[in-house]
Amino acid sequence: MSDNLKVAVRLRPFNEREKSRSSRLIINMNGGTTIISDPDDKYPDKKFTFDFSYWSHDGYRERDDGYLEPADQRYADQTKVFDDLGRGVLENAWKGFNCSLFAYGQTGSGKSYSMVGFDSNKGIIPITCEELFKGIAERKQTDEDEKEAEYQVSVSMLEIYNETVKDLLNISSFKKGGLKVREHPQKGFYVEQLQVSPVSDYAAIEGRIAEGTRNRTLAAT
Repeated sequence: MSDNLKVAVRLRPFNEREKSRSSRLIINMNGGTTIISDPDDKYPDKKFTFDFSYWSHDGYRERDDGYLEPADQRYADQTKVFDDLGRGVLENAWKGFNCSLFAYGQTGSGKSYSMVGFDSNKGIIPITCEELFKGIAERKQTDEDEKEAEYQVSVSMLEIYNETVKDLLNISSFKKGGLKVREHPQKGFYVEQLQVSPVSDYAAIEGRIAEGTRNRTLAAT
């Protein structure tokens, strides 16, 4: 893969529905390779190579604080996923580059867990935000030129559902038709009237993420 583009896949544990149906595991992972087996054993295995293939199906234990840590070397926890994917986003942001991180998959495949997380198992976005403010504090403490510098951090959160753009931090945008996507000759594409909220610490971002998450559309499927 290109240094500018990384692709990762992650295998979650069986959910209760899959357990009740005694579902058979047909996925295996070896390094960056994901292997899919035919459940009827009629055809040979299919192999697909990615930058990262994360095994998070089993091999973990729960700590007292609720964090799911590796019980063997195979298990990829939230810290591992952030170190491989999120840290590069943060480093490029410090260098002034725009970065995008997409999570793709069907409902229930684990996108929100990897991106946002749950309780002690924080995902890529919260960890990145925490590390961002830690970096600001460290720069102000250790670099004389940075002590008087002013850092501006803001957050926005939108949803594209059934081709409608909604501002999750502004429920008045949930009107029929949603918000409009425009193109600026210098800045490129943007969402018109999208609310951008200034934040001063991670707690403020966490609150805005929680607010936006509550406003998300929950698919009936």
